[in-house]
Amino acid sequence: MRLTIKALGWIIILLWIITLTLPFSAALSLLKLAEGRNLGVQEPTFTFSNGNISITMPVYINNTGFYDITEANVKIRIWKENVAIADMLASLPEIPAGQMVNASCTFTTNFREIFQKDRTLLTKDANLNVNATLRFQVAHLIAFSIARVFPTQWGAPFHNLTVYGETYNSTGHVLSFYISFNNHAFFSISGFLTVGIFNSAGETVGMTSLDLNVPYGVSFMEFVEVAVDPSKMTGDIYVRLFFADLEVFERMIRL
Repeated sequence: MRLTIKALGWIIILLWIITLTLPFSAALSLLKLAEGRNLGVQEPTFTFSNGNISITMPVYINNTGFYDITEANVKIRIWKENVAIADMLASLPEIPAGQMVNASCTFTTNFREIFQKDRTLLTKDANLNVNATLRFQVAHLIAFSIARVFPTQWGAPFHNLTVYGETYNSTGHVLSFYISFNNHAFFSISGFLTVGIFNSAGETVGMTSLDLNVPYGVSFMEFVEVAVDPSKMTGDIYVRLFFADLEVFERMIRL
C-alpha cells in the first residue's frame, strides 16, 4: 500500500514537472524557429482564368524546434487606401519537428467579388497592398504569426475608358459613337461588353454588345452603332457599359 502511494506521488510530481516545463520548452522551440531564416512568405504572383483571379504565394517553414507545428495557415488581405477589398485563406499541412516544408499557397477569388467592392479598379490604375500573415501553433500550445506587406501596382483592364464622337441619325434611328480604352491589367480581357442606351426616365432605348478579346498591354478602339427606339428618346440619354454584369462606365449625352 505504501509503495502504491509512493509511486502515485512520484507520478504526480512528474506530471507537475512536465506541466511546468512544457510552456518553457515550447517557448524555447519557438525561439529556435525564429532564428535565422526558418520562416517566410515570398512575393506573390497573379494570374487570371475563367473569371477568377488567383494569387500564388511561396511559403517556407523549417521546423528547427522540438515540437510539431500544427494549424498552420496563410491569410491574404488586399487593401486599397486602407479599405479591404479581398480576404483569402489557405491551410498548410502539419510539419513534424526537424522537417522543412516549401509550399505554394494558391488563393482564388471571383473577378466580380473584387470589383463589386471597388469598381474604380476596372477603369483606374491603383497602388494596392497585399498583406500576408502566416499563423501556426507550436506543441498545440503557443500560437505564433508573422506578417509581410507587399506593395503591388494594379493595372486597370479598362483604363481611360472613353465614349466619344457620338452622332444620332434621326432618319435611321441609330446612335453611333467610338469606344476606346487601354488594357493595363496583367491578364487579357475576354467576354462581352454590353452597351446600353437609356433615357432620362431610366428606360432602355437600345442595346448591343461587343465580343472583346483584348490582350494585356493593348489599346482598344471600335466604332459602335446602336439601333434605338425613337418613341423613348429624350433630350438627355445615357450610355452605360457593362462587363461581367458590372457597370463599368456611364456618360450622359445631350442630343
